[in-house]
Amino acid sequence: MEPLLNSLVELGGNISSVHMNGKAPFINWGGYIGGECEIEGNISSQFITAILFTAPLAKKSTTVKIKGEILSLSYIRQTLEVLAIAGIKFKHNENFSKITVFPGKYSPAEYTITGDYTSCSYLVAVATLFPCDLTLKNINSKSLQGEQAILAFVKEMGVEVIRNDQKNEIRLINRKGLLTGNYEFNVSNCPNIVPTLASIGIYVNGCFRVTGGSITRLHKSPRIKAMVNELLKLGVNIQPLIINDVYDGFEIHGASSYSGNCKLSSWGDHRIFMSLFVASLRCQQTNYIDGYEDVHCSFPSFFKEFEQLGITFKEMIYQSESAY
Repeated sequence: MEPLLNSLVELGGNISSVHMNGKAPFINWGGYIGGECEIEGNISSQFITAILFTAPLAKKSTTVKIKGEILSLSYIRQTLEVLAIAGIKFKHNENFSKITVFPGKYSPAEYTITGDYTSCSYLVAVATLFPCDLTLKNINSKSLQGEQAILAFVKEMGVEVIRNDQKNEIRLINRKGLLTGNYEFNVSNCPNIVPTLASIGIYVNGCFRVTGGSITRLHKSPRIKAMVNELLKLGVNIQPLIINDVYDGFEIHGASSYSGNCKLSSWGDHRIFMSLFVASLRCQQTNYIDGYEDVHCSFPSFFKEFEQLGITFKEMIYQSESAY
């Protein structure tokens, strides 16, 4: 949390880490008045959006200068959209590296939260791995969520994507089932679907590359490293793509199926669990994955949705650990 703390101090805040290590617990004595701060764009968009949401309550304008590459820009765009709806004034340059928010008062407003594209991605993955005609409800193209890119990615792989914003639904038609070809996707604006893409890529007969995912090392688990390690257990030909000693993506040379019968770890991360769940669906034998309780973090109806697709699973007790 240190980058955020440093920025808040620049803006007049009197906040510090109790153990002086940039981590919780914190002491916050207030004092935020506005001004100007700098923050790196490749660590966490949540640091930037936190400042943007706080900025209208300051005594003077707040200018955030974002240094370097800006990852997860879609989250910054979504935040600014909400600020505008709530009556907050701001301005930014063309590439969003400089954003100024003016003092103001939040006004009540109606705001429709569209379906979550990251949760949607696991169902999209199933529609990509199996011949199907699947309709997903409560999801449309009006959202600014970067993870909407999952639809463009699978469309490139041969899935027919039919949007119907009037009915608020998307229809996915897969007439092939088998995936072939060489693909490369940059996920710098949609990092949450990195594990999902890995679960698809292992079944692509060809070269499947994902790049631009370095920010996921700071998520609930180091997600690229986690997926690479677990998929290697399945016998997947997967190699991490490392830039400056940081996991940035992966390259997979996939197969049509794997034997399975593996014990896989979710690394305590709900998205890793759900992606390994999807990756296991075309294995020849049952896999055992720990951490199923974590799906409640983001997708409480995950198992219900997959049951509707006819997928079977059960809770097991294995060496004092619960697993699906």
